[in-house]
Amino acid sequence: MHNRNFGSLKKAVHSLSVVQTRFVTALFVCLITVGLFVSCSKDNNPESTLSSETSVQVVTNTPTPTLSPTPTSSPTPTSSPTPTPTPTQVPEYIEPDYDTVWYNGFVDPYSVRAEVVSNPDDITVLVNKYYALPIDYVPSDLVTAPYSYDQQLRSECCEAWILMHDDCMEAIDQAPFLVSGYRDSSLQQYLFDRSKNKNGYAFACQKNARPGRSEHQLGLAIDITTSYWTNIDDTFGSTTCGQWINEHCHEYGFILRFQQQYTAETGYGVEAWHYRYVGVELATYLYENDMSLEAYYGKIQILPGDE
Repeated sequence: MHNRNFGSLKKAVHSLSVVQTRFVTALFVCLITVGLFVSCSKDNNPESTLSSETSVQVVTNTPTPTLSPTPTSSPTPTSSPTPTPTPTQVPEYIEPDYDTVWYNGFVDPYSVRAEVVSNPDDITVLVNKYYALPIDYVPSDLVTAPYSYDQQLRSECCEAWILMHDDCMEAIDQAPFLVSGYRDSSLQQYLFDRSKNKNGYAFACQKNARPGRSEHQLGLAIDITTSYWTNIDDTFGSTTCGQWINEHCHEYGFILRFQQQYTAETGYGVEAWHYRYVGVELATYLYENDMSLEAYYGKIQILPGDE
């Protein structure tokens, strides 16, 4: 009896196990099928996927607008200052005392208009009857010259004078003597009047300068003669000393100022004793080109009939 019941129970259990197994299998298949269906549904409908998941907030960064560069203001150009025009210097003139008067080809210095030079300190300045110095001009560097009776010269001229004197002495055993150097306008007036009274007005116009128009006032002119012979005359040029000076003076910066071939240009007669310091460069140029200082500047005297 018990065996029969046990067998029946066993069959029942076996039957139940089979049913359970089949049920579980069927359920598993069903679940798989449902899962596949859901998966396909999600693939075909993305929105459903999003709805089934926790929503994620997507933050889209709004792009920062690119700022237009602030235009750099162009610098205001600095205006160049308008140069102040240099005023043209108006020459100063000394008017003549009377109408032009000529004496044997030599003009009366009181009868011609003269321009006052603006550069009296320049060693090459032109001074003659037509180009005058300020009447009170005095060089600032006057020194007492040796080989003279206390005559004064500008320092540069004096150095050249000493060198020329010493070289002349060494070369020919003779030396020049300085009779006259710097003169102020008062002394020049005295000498002009003395010449006029002694030799006549025409002679004074040929040989003497009026005050303010003498190269001696520059401190650059020398009247020389043979050593310790204080009289100046035209025979100096024919002496051994004079010949050596004439041949070599340009090497020291001097020129024989008033020569025969220059009288129409300079306005003065021959003066064998009168030398002018202009510096070695210009003196050499004038010597080598046989040229007066007036011709060098293009300011030769205009003779009557040549106007």
